[in-house]
Amino acid sequence: MKKVVLIILLFLLIMNQGKAQQALAVQVNAAVLDNPYLQVNQNSTFFTAANSATIGTRIIAALDTLIIKSSKGNITLKRGQVAVFLQNESYQALTGQFFEIGFKINHPPLTVPEQWVEPQKNTVVYDDAQFRIFEERLEAGDTRELHSHAQRLVVRLNNVQLTDPRFHKEIKAGTGIQVPNTVKFAEPIVHAVKNLSNIPLFNIVIEFKIPHQVS
Repeated sequence: MKKVVLIILLFLLIMNQGKAQQALAVQVNAAVLDNPYLQVNQNSTFFTAANSATIGTRIIAALDTLIIKSSKGNITLKRGQVAVFLQNESYQALTGQFFEIGFKINHPPLTVPEQWVEPQKNTVVYDDAQFRIFEERLEAGDTRELHSHAQRLVVRLNNVQLTDPRFHKEIKAGTGIQVPNTVKFAEPIVHAVKNLSNIPLFNIVIEFKIPHQVS
């Protein structure tokens, strides 16, 4: 009988160790983007505490409805909405579908596009000295004429196909696809964009501020 109990206990111990290792793997692999400027975690919160030595402002970008308990009070977000927490602000660990975006304090100097043409048809939802956040929207079949971007993080929300109509007259299948619930860090660019899909483009763009003169 004792041997049976020991075998059961050993089995439970092995199972619990396996679950712990799986949970650790989820935490370790939660970073979906990590570069000298930003770290982005998906569905995990690593930067909840205020006054970190390495991470300054943090942003929560919701992929579903979220309720955030924070030093600023309770915040409810819907898909495509964001909450910004400055360095001296904190929030509690979250559950649900979201991206946690942390700005690295000692990031390298920013680079700039060759010229600056302000993009049209977007809605700015947050703006400070370091960065701005805007809803990048473009109706089905519509074009955003020549415009500029600084270095930025794009949170993709809709499955659409985009192209620069100045260069790509014949569109190859599978190119320019925006995969929903993914992020991309993009370097400065001056381009035009056409939405080839039958649904609107909807992205959240977190763009660094750079000195520029509007053309």
